[in-house]
Amino acid sequence: VALVTSLRDGMNLVSYEFVACQASKKGVLILSEFAGAAQSLGAGAILVNPWNITEVAASIGYALDMPADEREKRHQFNFKHVTTHTSQEWAATFVRF
Repeated sequence: VALVTSLRDGMNLVSYEFVACQASKKGVLILSEFAGAAQSLGAGAILVNPWNITEVAASIGYALDMPADEREKRHQFNFKHVTTHTSQEWAATFVRF
């Protein structure tokens, strides 16, 4: 389980790095709704409001008890995003235009 509870950020890569490193382990990402990565990884992560301690604690419990099939589905969604939206792909968009 990775817990990224940024109150405000833009290009924090920790959540992307976690997803990329979990190819075989299928770890669960708990991500602040205020993190820049929430827009792209939010569908596979558990989004939380870091100011709400009860919500964060409940999300940690849920992540630890998450069924394997749900963990797999969430991980695959984010892993596909991370592996297809690479820095090379990002740079290529500027060359095309």
